[in-house]
Amino acid sequence: MRATQNLEVLLQEVHCHDEGDGWGNAEPYIWTVFFKVDGDNFAVLAGSGLIGSPTIVSSNGSHGNLGNTDVDAGNVVPVPEAVGTWTTKLKPIPINDAGLRALLGEDDLPAIAGVVVALMEEDGWPDHLANTGYTAFVDAVHLAVVKVVASFQHALAAPTPQQIKEQIDVVKASAATSVKAAVKNAMSGWQLIWYGTFGDNDDTIGTEAFTTTSDQLVATPAITINRRWSGDESGDGDWEIDGLFLGFPDVDCNLESIFSFSAGNKAQDNKAQGNKAQQGESQAKSFDAMRVFREDGFRGNPGLGAWWGEFAAASPALAMLAEERPEVQDALYGLLDDVGIWLEDGTAEIGRQSQKRLNTVFDALAENAQGRTKRVIRQAKRVVERLDGATFADALRITAEMKPVGRTPRIATTAKS
Repeated sequence: MRATQNLEVLLQEVHCHDEGDGWGNAEPYIWTVFFKVDGDNFAVLAGSGLIGSPTIVSSNGSHGNLGNTDVDAGNVVPVPEAVGTWTTKLKPIPINDAGLRALLGEDDLPAIAGVVVALMEEDGWPDHLANTGYTAFVDAVHLAVVKVVASFQHALAAPTPQQIKEQIDVVKASAATSVKAAVKNAMSGWQLIWYGTFGDNDDTIGTEAFTTTSDQLVATPAITINRRWSGDESGDGDWEIDGLFLGFPDVDCNLESIFSFSAGNKAQDNKAQGNKAQQGESQAKSFDAMRVFREDGFRGNPGLGAWWGEFAAASPALAMLAEERPEVQDALYGLLDDVGIWLEDGTAEIGRQSQKRLNTVFDALAENAQGRTKRVIRQAKRVVERLDGATFADALRITAEMKPVGRTPRIATTAKS
């Protein structure tokens, strides 16, 4: 049986390679609609097949919602969480048809989730037309996702990523047509004449649908989102958007994979039995505190999800390193004790010894890391540099504000006095 997963969808940055507005700077804004098809609202029923209603989450499609209305070539615009981040749970879709369960050899189907994005450029539309267009965009995505799911209603196997992609292409075409019609219907008589002749309509730079499944997220917890619109594909200029799908199970799974190494007790074999019992109590207390934090404080710091997804992907390599290298074992056990102290008292300071332990782990991971993982580790070490003298509460804020991959913002830290 598949397990429920936590999912975070992060649209991170819009890159302007060419604003396309001639002598003027561009005023981009974004339309986003998130959706999922999972066990929250779907099931496979005997005789009926896949039945349910998708979860659709909209936000704000207004002019200026990217927070920057003066964008030129070479600029990078961070996507605000209010329009670019969605956190949810992906539950497997139960198969309540015994015959189909026997045929498929499974008790459930993977969940599907995604986001449909339209990058827009403000020109002549008044604000109410942008809002009207966004409402039509949301409605079109909803209808299109319903149609996509209906196409899989009586399938005898879970849809493949390629089949999902082919069906999701329908979403983009449907959304574009619906938006044009809705905006036209919302225009007054003089607006129809003006924007149909001399007026400068807002431009659709590009539209894209990004999807993933719970099975894909198990195999790859951090999946890159990226689309560039340029040349004939762009309605105006040369633009790019990037982000991530992050899938992660409950905290217990990754903790168990990292701390289940058989050699883990070797580092403690030289200690007295009483010490081992005391350490076991301390570690159990730390695990309990981490589970509580995972369900509460973690969700209050959305930026932490990106880091979680990156290091969830690295946890098998970390477990192997801990099996083979005593210094990594010692660092991990020391950090486990540290975390217990920090979670008990948010004003506790991150000491030099804790920083050293973090760097020991990151340096070991970096030795065989490639590409994106190596960049993430470099960024993690930059975070560690900023933690000297910071409290745990400061450390959470600093970590949440720094992205695992990307530019490093200026962040004030609390240093020892």
